[in-house]
Amino acid sequence: MPLIDVFTDTYEPAGTADKQQAHAQGLWHRTFTALAFHPNTGRVLLQKKRPGHYSFERPDYADITVGGHYHAGESVPQGVREVHEELGLPVAYTDLHPIGLRQTAVTLAPHYLEREFQHVHLLPLPVELEQIPLDDAEVSGLVELALDDAIALAEGAVDTVPARYATRDGQALAYSEATLARTDLIPNYLSLDQLYLRLFVAARRYCSGERAHLFW
Repeated sequence: MPLIDVFTDTYEPAGTADKQQAHAQGLWHRTFTALAFHPNTGRVLLQKKRPGHYSFERPDYADITVGGHYHAGESVPQGVREVHEELGLPVAYTDLHPIGLRQTAVTLAPHYLEREFQHVHLLPLPVELEQIPLDDAEVSGLVELALDDAIALAEGAVDTVPARYATRDGQALAYSEATLARTDLIPNYLSLDQLYLRLFVAARRYCSGERAHLFW
């Protein structure tokens, strides 16, 4: 298991650890996060993890498109490798729009403490759902929905919205149309700092031409 850098709660370097140790002991560490959306059609992508990805029971939530841990010694821009690893697409860090640093602490399960400095990005991705290879076996599928629907869902204006799914089926991907429910979203991201809503609104602002002062 690759080592990761760990930090104090004020983001000062404090050595290295493996990921399991960091989560078991609640050590502060860095992660890379990116919300992908089509800048022309205004459709956003969420990620589904493969069953058993976590060391504890977790519902099959629709998560932020790309996320992962920085390896020890990596710079912030080098986190873009997560896009290639999870979506299978060659993306440069200059294609991303950094929108801030999120410091979060939550206990997800006994002996699994998430204390993270999340480097958050928008990822304008002008490709269709069928063009995403989804190479990483850790990802079981993607959910595509309109940004306006995503915002309505995140703010609680509606309980379900129409969505398109790309789901891993053996070595191939199967595509279908269904709905996404508010209960399919991570509860902590709906409450507390309303991460989903903030990211969806930032993406919609990006689509409308704004570039300055976009934050998570």
